[in-house]
Amino acid sequence: MLNGLYVATSGLLAQSRRMEVISNNLANINTTSFKRDETIFSNYLYDDKRVPQDFIRSTEYNKTINKTVKLDSLYTDFSPGNLRQTGNRFDLALENKNVFFAVDTPYGIRFTRDGHFTLDQNRRLVTQDGYPVLSRNFENTNGIIIPDGDVTITPNGEIVVNGAVIEQLFLAEVENPSTLQKMGRNLYAAIGFMPEESENPGVRQGFLEESNVNPIKEMVTMIETMRGFETYQKVVQTIDEINSKTSNDIGRLA
Repeated sequence: MLNGLYVATSGLLAQSRRMEVISNNLANINTTSFKRDETIFSNYLYDDKRVPQDFIRSTEYNKTINKTVKLDSLYTDFSPGNLRQTGNRFDLALENKNVFFAVDTPYGIRFTRDGHFTLDQNRRLVTQDGYPVLSRNFENTNGIIIPDGDVTITPNGEIVVNGAVIEQLFLAEVENPSTLQKMGRNLYAAIGFMPEESENPGVRQGFLEESNVNPIKEMVTMIETMRGFETYQKVVQTIDEINSKTSNDIGRLA
């Protein structure tokens, strides 16, 4: 009976974690360039040799469990969102789905698809959180300073003011975006590697990339998850009632 309880409880926890991810996706429907997450689950087997140091797995007690559900990974869907025209000269979108803007943060260089930029008090191009947008010229430690004038940003990231090129954005291309790690605030970290500069970034001035969350699909998945959660909850309650009846009634008669 305990075997069934473990299996049902693991399913209960899995559906709960799935609900958290779906809720976060829905909460970020209107977040610029947000990329939805998806949970991937797999079976946990007591004789799985991938982690031989796990002493819990090797106990005789644990071997009574046939299998349970565990969170295998959290997958980020990097498919592009729709481009929305804003007309703001410092709003930038990227047509190439593998390209990211590079920004300087207190934690190191981070990458983002969120091109909702602005100028700080020094006319330096920054993110909404105040992080400087990086220039193609890495020797430029002052950030991208944009003087007053007619500003045009070309598809390859060149910044043109009053007809003269003054700077160029560093636009990083990642062959497999799933190798990036989400760091929050629409930022990603490249762990163990540095992305190459993109040759064809496809910068669109006056546009922003919308979230790639499909609200209808997420709502359908949420309902499915809620029903799964309720089912596992009933299974746990039923097993608990059977165990209680076995202990209190059958055990007393014996």
